[in-house]
Amino acid sequence: MRRTLTLALLAAGLVAAGAAPGPAQAPRAGGTLRAVFGADPPTLDPAHATDTTSSAVIRQVFDGLLELDERLVPVPALARSVARSPDGRVYTFALRPGVRFHHGRELRADDVKYSFERAAKGKRPWVFEKIAGAHDFIRGGAAGIAGIRVVDDLTVELRLDRPFAPFLHLIAYDAASVVPREEAEKRGVGFASHPVGTGAFRFASWRRDDQVVLERFREHFRGPAPLERVVFRIIPAEITRFNEYRAGQLDLTDIPTGQCRAVQNDPRLKREAAVWPTLGTHGLRFNVERPPFTDPRVRRALAHALDPTLVVERLLEGCVHPARGILPPALPGYSPEVTRLAFDRERARRLLAEAGFPGGRGLGPLAFHFNTSDLNQRIAEVLQAQLKEVGVALELRRLDWAAHIKLVDDGSAGFFRQGWIADYPDPENFLTVLFHSRNIGAAGNTSRYRSAAVDRLLDEADQMATGPARFQRYHEAEQAIVDAAAWISLYHYASRALIKPYVRGLERSALSSAPEFLAPLRKVWLDR
Repeated sequence: MRRTLTLALLAAGLVAAGAAPGPAQAPRAGGTLRAVFGADPPTLDPAHATDTTSSAVIRQVFDGLLELDERLVPVPALARSVARSPDGRVYTFALRPGVRFHHGRELRADDVKYSFERAAKGKRPWVFEKIAGAHDFIRGGAAGIAGIRVVDDLTVELRLDRPFAPFLHLIAYDAASVVPREEAEKRGVGFASHPVGTGAFRFASWRRDDQVVLERFREHFRGPAPLERVVFRIIPAEITRFNEYRAGQLDLTDIPTGQCRAVQNDPRLKREAAVWPTLGTHGLRFNVERPPFTDPRVRRALAHALDPTLVVERLLEGCVHPARGILPPALPGYSPEVTRLAFDRERARRLLAEAGFPGGRGLGPLAFHFNTSDLNQRIAEVLQAQLKEVGVALELRRLDWAAHIKLVDDGSAGFFRQGWIADYPDPENFLTVLFHSRNIGAAGNTSRYRSAAVDRLLDEADQMATGPARFQRYHEAEQAIVDAAAWISLYHYASRALIKPYVRGLERSALSSAPEFLAPLRKVWLDR
C-alpha cells in the first residue's frame, strides 16, 4: 500500500509537504492549529453524523475501542487488547483502566454497551448490524442488543451472527465512539452541539457558520496533546480559503479546483503542497432496469465512447488518479489487473448499431443527472461533447444534492453521477454495498444491478479472512461489474492540501479529504 501511495503522489507531480526524512525532533507544546471547513458541521454527535466535516471534529473529541493507524490497520484505543474466537464470531475487548471522560468520570464497559445501542438507533445502524440481535433491537423488537455482553467493568464481549472479515474496521469507525450516558441523556438533542467524550481535545465553543473551537484535554489516557487549541473556521468559498491561507490566517487548507498547476509553479506554495490518494471514486452509473440501459450493449457503447483522461488532465490538472476499475488504489485489496472498457469510438458505434441505434438514431436525448457544483457541470459538458462524437445526444439535468439523491435512490434516474467514498478501508464497503442484489436502491446498489455469480463471490469474500484468496474473489466480482458497464469510473479522489511548513505530525491518511482532515490531531505540533 505504501508503494501505491508513493506512485500516486509522483503521478500527481506533487509531494507531501514536510515529508522528507530528517532527524527526530521532540514535539513542542502549545499553540493553536488554524484549520478550515467549507461548511458548518451538521452535528457533533457520533450517533448522527454522516459527513466528513462532522467526523473531522468527532474524531478529536471522542475515542472508540479501536482506531485506524496511518496504514489503515485497526489498533487499540480505549481497548488495550482484543481477542477473537477461532470461529471469528466472538470478540472480547479489554478496556484500559483509568480512562476519563471530559466531565471527569471514569470509563466503564457499560458505557460501550450504551453507546453502541444508542448509535444503532441513529443515522448509521449498519455499523452495528453484524452483532447478534442488532436487527431485532433496531426494529424495536428487543430492549437491547443480545450480542453485546458486559463481562465486568473493564471487559465487553461482542458476538456476531456470522463471521465478517472487516468487523474490526467497523469498531474503529466514528459511529462506534463511546459517550457517557448521563451527559447524552441530560443534554438530549443538545448533545449534538455540546459533545462530551474521552478524546484528546474537549469541546470549547461553536459559533454557527463561523468556527468550532476545541481545547486540549490534559487528562487524556495517552497524555496531553502538544496543541493547546484547534480552531476550525467555516469558509465556504474555495478561493477565500486559498487567499486566507496565503495571507497567513490559516495553517492548512485545500487547493482550489483549477489551481493545481498554479500551485506547482509557485516558488513558495509548491513546497507547501501535498496531494495524496483517498478512498473514493468518481463514477457514472446506469439504472439497468430502465430502458435503454437494460441492454448491456448500450451501456458498453457509452463506456467505450468516453475518454476520462480529458477530465483527469484538463479539468483536474493531473491532481487525481485516473481510474481503471472501481476500487481506489489506496484501498487494501486494490488490483491493478482490473481493466476498464477502453476508449474506442468505433467499438461504441458498432455496439449502438447492434442494439438497434445506428449512429445514435432512435436513442433520443439521454438525460444525465448530476448534483450541483461547478466541477460536476464542467464534467457533464465534457461527457456531452464526447458522446456527441458517436451520435448520442446528452441532456444535462443539474439538481441540488437532496433532489439528485432522491431521484437516484427511488430509481427515477437512468444515467447519473454518483461517486463513492469508503466508510472504512475494505473492498466490501465498495463492492458489496454498491452492487450486491440485496442492497438494491437507497441501500447502495442504485444501479439495480443483479448477478447471482457476483453475489456469490461477494458473499464468500465478506466472510473470509483477509488475504490473497479473499481479495481474488473481490477482483473477479469487480471485473464482472466493469465488463457489464453498470458503473463507469472516471477518476479516484485525492486530497489536495496546502500545509504550512511549521505544522508537524499531520498524517496524510487515505481517510482524509482536505480540508476535512480525519487524522488524529493529538499527534500534531507547531514548530515555531
